[in-house]
Amino acid sequence: MSITDEGEYGKKQIDTLEMIWGEGYLSPGGASEIDLILNDKSLKNKKILDIGCGCGSAAFHFIKNHSPNYVLGVDVEEMVIKRANALKSNLIEKNKVDFKVIQPGELPFDDLSFDVIFSKDTFLHIPDKEKLVEDLYRVLKPGGFLCVGDWMRIDDNAPSKLMQEYIKLEGLSMNMCSLQRYGNALNNAGFKNIKLTDRNKWYLNLAKKELNDLSTIYKEKLIKILGIEDAEGTINIWKKMIEVLEKGEHRPGHFYAEKRT
Repeated sequence: MSITDEGEYGKKQIDTLEMIWGEGYLSPGGASEIDLILNDKSLKNKKILDIGCGCGSAAFHFIKNHSPNYVLGVDVEEMVIKRANALKSNLIEKNKVDFKVIQPGELPFDDLSFDVIFSKDTFLHIPDKEKLVEDLYRVLKPGGFLCVGDWMRIDDNAPSKLMQEYIKLEGLSMNMCSLQRYGNALNNAGFKNIKLTDRNKWYLNLAKKELNDLSTIYKEKLIKILGIEDAEGTINIWKKMIEVLEKGEHRPGHFYAEKRT
């Protein structure tokens, strides 16, 4: 659904996704899903890196509800960082968060810089998962932990024709891999206490509700944001996404891991 002329996430894209998922949210599940990704870990007084922070929803949730020391949200898309900084103006503890645009590639941070790394539905845009995980390990402090949600596939074979059709409709860079590939990469990088969680069933049920809402209560607003043609295209994307979720090939999930002390 690359309905934008400014990168993969422009104003139309942002307005559409916030309409579906809530202010500041560019992926599903809201605050409750963010808390599940955290795996019951405390963020109190922690320095957090939020990779692919989007419009800042997770960072704002952490500050309001989890008492971190500081959150740095980074993203490669200028429009989402602009939106995050606009929403930051409503935050009381503004000094606890910053949002910055970074370039794709190795993280521009020193070794041992953060207590926690969080990311939600961003790593699917990065092809080399093994190099990514090694970089995450590098910037985490000893004893730090990693909490990630991402869109994945059931395995690492070539995607089916149906999945290829879905990815083409999305119009985004979608380098999805299996949950097990992440698990292997985490283990090889030196992480411990690795926990992998499949969320296919949860999102299949939610996506069906989203499709119904897009076709009914959100339809008029969707057309206002996108125009009739792109609104119908967006609804078709949800239909195709549900097909790959039902097939089981598209499998959102979480992974958690700790850096050795």
